[in-house]
Amino acid sequence: MKYNVYAEGKYSNWEGVSTVSQFKDEKGNYCYAYNNKGNVIIIKTKGGKTDKKITIKMPYKIFGAVTCDSEGNFYLVTGKENATGDPSAESVFISKYDAAGNHIKTVGDNGSSSLAYYYGSDFYGKIPFDGGNCDVAINGDILAVNYAREMISGHQSNSVFAVNTKTMTKVNAGNIYNSHSFGQRAIACGDKFVFASEGDCFPRTFNIAVSDPKSGNCTEYDVFDFWVEKDAYNTYNMFVVNENFAHIGDLAAIDDHSVAFVGTSAKSLSSKAEKETEQIFIQTFDITKDLTQNSAYFTSGTRSGIAGNNGDQNVTNYGVKWVTNSKNVMPCAQLVATKDGRLVVLYMKKSAKTGKYMGVYYKVLDKYGRSVKKEQLYSKTALLNECETPICVGNTVYWTANASSGKNAENMHVFKLKIE
Repeated sequence: MKYNVYAEGKYSNWEGVSTVSQFKDEKGNYCYAYNNKGNVIIIKTKGGKTDKKITIKMPYKIFGAVTCDSEGNFYLVTGKENATGDPSAESVFISKYDAAGNHIKTVGDNGSSSLAYYYGSDFYGKIPFDGGNCDVAINGDILAVNYAREMISGHQSNSVFAVNTKTMTKVNAGNIYNSHSFGQRAIACGDKFVFASEGDCFPRTFNIAVSDPKSGNCTEYDVFDFWVEKDAYNTYNMFVVNENFAHIGDLAAIDDHSVAFVGTSAKSLSSKAEKETEQIFIQTFDITKDLTQNSAYFTSGTRSGIAGNNGDQNVTNYGVKWVTNSKNVMPCAQLVATKDGRLVVLYMKKSAKTGKYMGVYYKVLDKYGRSVKKEQLYSKTALLNECETPICVGNTVYWTANASSGKNAENMHVFKLKIE
């Protein structure tokens, strides 16, 4: 089927929402869903081949994400613009459906659910999934959505909206707010959620939040900083502040307390960053420890220099392991953990000299970022589904995307990578 797989709203260094959402069903099989003329089409597969198709009418017109719980129920995240700026108006929604696609219940939020008590109504939601992504994760009976939005104030940030899937009532995931937030990720790890955000100002970092949905406690850590010229925020030079020389990648749970994070960034925390090609890095860490300390990281390597939103702070990042060193790497790093705990980093390359697309490549690493399998070419014509995490079933990685060339390049393809 011809279908344009792309990240809607993606621009420069901020993400968009993919037109195709990827997840596992209750049996652990790969599924994907796509938005088509007001309907969401869910495709359940076996071994990557279509097994069943389910059609759900979109309750609201802005597509966010789809996932499935252990009982086979589907959850669709959608949104609508709060055109009037009414603080009580709901702008993001989680809808529950049974395995046949029959609607059970919808819960909405006005964008205040992860804000601390001292934030005013100007910080509530206006346009959902704006200037970033929408990512969803399930942990037991709790579903959490980490998403970008424009606020009533006109500024942009992320927010987290969580519900109990049994009762379809709101759950407090903790105080979570990053502004601006250009990319969002959400995963389950043990009995916690782990959220990632790419910020350009408050904070100007890749930020990791560890949330306990049972207690509502959440701890945020700035794990990877970005350089900016001195006094950039004081002079309110948003053109300069918005450029952070980085793109968010993916989170993956290795076990019930160990997490891996990949992204792309300029290597330097200095003015050299302006001319550097972004490279892929990985950090793996123990979420039960303080991520501001070197002892929390399984990967080794430090990165020091000048950061902060005014370019006047001396900082050091820990556990930074560089995965690539090539001018041909495109700023799109993706990550999955296999059943046996290996880490598969996927990325695309194009020639820095000619601009010609070179294909999808991958490397396999261990928990410490050490190479298990050196760089391999998967396909010269395959594309990745940008801003959407691939799905690993056992030791096989799946994703749905178009191809760069060929007779059926415009079709949706389910790509399959088996890690030996």
